[in-house]
Amino acid sequence: MHLDFSIFVNYGPQLLAGFWMTIKIVICAIILGMPLGLILALGRRSRFVLLRFATASFIEVFRNTPFIIQVFLFFYVLPFYGVRLAAEYVGVIVLAAFGSAYFAEVIRGGIDAVAKGQLESARATGMTDWQAMRHIILPQTLPIILPSLTYQTLSLVKESAILSTITVGELTMAGITVQGETFRPFEAFIMVALLYWGLNETIAVLMRRIERRVSSRRGNGRKLGIPGPNSTLNRG
Repeated sequence: MHLDFSIFVNYGPQLLAGFWMTIKIVICAIILGMPLGLILALGRRSRFVLLRFATASFIEVFRNTPFIIQVFLFFYVLPFYGVRLAAEYVGVIVLAAFGSAYFAEVIRGGIDAVAKGQLESARATGMTDWQAMRHIILPQTLPIILPSLTYQTLSLVKESAILSTITVGELTMAGITVQGETFRPFEAFIMVALLYWGLNETIAVLMRRIERRVSSRRGNGRKLGIPGPNSTLNRG
């Protein structure tokens, strides 16, 4: 088998257009999914039973059903109830909802990793639960959850390929179209694979730099005598 390099040249712009669509969808899904994940994580820790039940149900449904089924439900079922959205918007919404369930569990795990005594101490000083969470707990949660957030972000990029099943013009759909026009699946999908790899590798490198920067700041804080989340001074 020989490579037909003309396909890389002639169909490169078409694949790059799909690649750009993938980037936009993933960015929008993260922008929507991260805050929703934080709300869900805090909801699971709420003292209100109904709120805990609702958030836990949302998380478990989206974590324990196949993403492709969720995509089909949003795309094919919503029109029966009068909700008609373009495939790209459906893709963003369902990817954000799917990602938020995983982000929520990551954030909740990070919050639980912070010593409980810190929350109790904040309450003793007159802080509300939200003030304590915002100023004391969440800043210490970030370095704990960054590796898991990176993994989930990379997963969202890969899961976005499933949106091709509802005709979203993202990278995988562009590859399918090129393959159908050229009958050269190897060239088409090797380009698709390389673009996915390049995107995920870029995200991984950026997140590793952020992790190192956060870790260095955390280390500097300890040198100045600021106790970390697992310090014996903070254990309840």
